[in-house]
Amino acid sequence: MKNFSEKPKEEFAQKIAYYMCELIALHPFFELNGRITRLFFDMIATYNGYEYINYQNTLTDIKNGENKFIKASIECMIGNENEIFQIILNGLKKAE
Repeated sequence: MKNFSEKPKEEFAQKIAYYMCELIALHPFFELNGRITRLFFDMIATYNGYEYINYQNTLTDIKNGENKFIKASIECMIGNENEIFQIILNGLKKAE
C-alpha cells in the first residue's frame, strides 16, 4: 500500500482497515497480534506521509476498562471492519 499520500484520508483509512482485518482474521491470536499488527500499519502510514496511528483512546477505556481495539478485532472476525476503520480514521494525522 503506497502512494496514498495524495488520496483522501478516508480512502487510506479504509484500505488499512480492510488489510488489518484480513491479517487479524488470518492470525486470530490476541497475544501480540494487536501490537505487531498496529506496528506494521504504523510503518505503512509513515511511508504514506502520516504520523503513527494514534490508538491511545482505544486500547483501554478509562470509564469501563474496555479495550476497544480488541472489540474491533473481534468484529473483524465476523467481517465487520467498521470499528477498526473508525479507530484508524480517528488516529490518522498527516506528518508535518
